[in-house]
Amino acid sequence: MVKTTESKLKRLFFIVSLTIVLSACQAMPLNQSQAIVHDEYVNSGDLLPIETITTIDGEELDLQQLGKRKLVILFATWCHDSNRLLKALNSSPLLEMEDIEVIAIAREEDIETVTAWRDKRGIKVALAVDNDRSIYRRFASGGIPRLITIGENNKIIKMNLAEGEQQLAKIVWK
Repeated sequence: MVKTTESKLKRLFFIVSLTIVLSACQAMPLNQSQAIVHDEYVNSGDLLPIETITTIDGEELDLQQLGKRKLVILFATWCHDSNRLLKALNSSPLLEMEDIEVIAIAREEDIETVTAWRDKRGIKVALAVDNDRSIYRRFASGGIPRLITIGENNKIIKMNLAEGEQQLAKIVWK
């Protein structure tokens, strides 16, 4: 009886292990040595492809207004890198600069989730949601968080994938 139970447990362990290995292989092949590269649909010099957006607090922002630089962040509340970025941004001097407007747009999330997330963390950045990914798809096929800097003329300066450490250093204004 003990041997049968032990045999069943070994077989179950093998099946679970195999399932984990195979599912990981689907996410990233074992022979892949580089990070996944996502298609990007905007380039430096393009006009910002968003005209207006409504924040989770109901404020409508005119993103085509001239005269201010803009920092648009595409993120998700469940993403570790996004959380680190917005925490760093929350205490950065960028939020105090009068000539920069910052908006962070949560990909595939709803207002209730983003509001609870913001309130729990004390996030000061204006937040909006892109619940169906229609905004995100104008910029890239995947990858978050993304930092998009826009000049006073509403032209994109640079879009960077801000994974890992020192994310605020990836903000480029020239």
